[in-house]
Amino acid sequence: MRTHPVFLRLEGRRCVVIGADAPAAAKATACLRAGASVTVIAPELPAALETHPELRHVAREYHRGDLGGAFLAYASTRDPAFIAELRDEAGRAGVLLNVIDVPAASTFFSPAVLERGDLAIAIGTGGASPALSARIRRELEARVGPEYGPYVAILGAVRRVLEGEAGRADVLAALLDAPLLDLVRRGAREDIDRVLARVAGDGVTLQRLGVVLDAEG
Repeated sequence: MRTHPVFLRLEGRRCVVIGADAPAAAKATACLRAGASVTVIAPELPAALETHPELRHVAREYHRGDLGGAFLAYASTRDPAFIAELRDEAGRAGVLLNVIDVPAASTFFSPAVLERGDLAIAIGTGGASPALSARIRRELEARVGPEYGPYVAILGAVRRVLEGEAGRADVLAALLDAPLLDLVRRGAREDIDRVLARVAGDGVTLQRLGVVLDAEG
């Protein structure tokens, strides 16, 4: 199935999750982490979501009209009649719909995602094999370690500090070629500051950038 991969900005947008099983709870949690305004529609709230006071719980089954005003929706169901109703409402309301593990009923797919701070690697198979996506993610976890979180944070902070400067692209390219990632992996703060000063300019340090290494956090 042909798809177009994108990263959606959900901050402040209404997202609806229909269902109370573990997959539905995982989708709701992911939307909350992205800053969405999340409504879960289910008779009982999943235990995993009870610690999210910002979440809105509608304690009943789905009613037609529940998708109104939503940007996207997830539903966990196998009921063909219910799926058809959801597809009809989502289509009329212009809501992106994902029926979990039912690719043919979905207008978008959720990839397997490896996250390291602001770094997100999404793996998808067009709905053909979520299990394969999950396996590839596990394989990548061993190669892309937690050091990538602060590493990306450093690169992003330097990019902001040098905003508007003509040589910014060259500085960022030089940082990618420098042994910065290995220094972050080793927690070598002083060496990191030396690299930053040499490449990005005097005064550019972890402290100025506001980046805290994991070991310091």
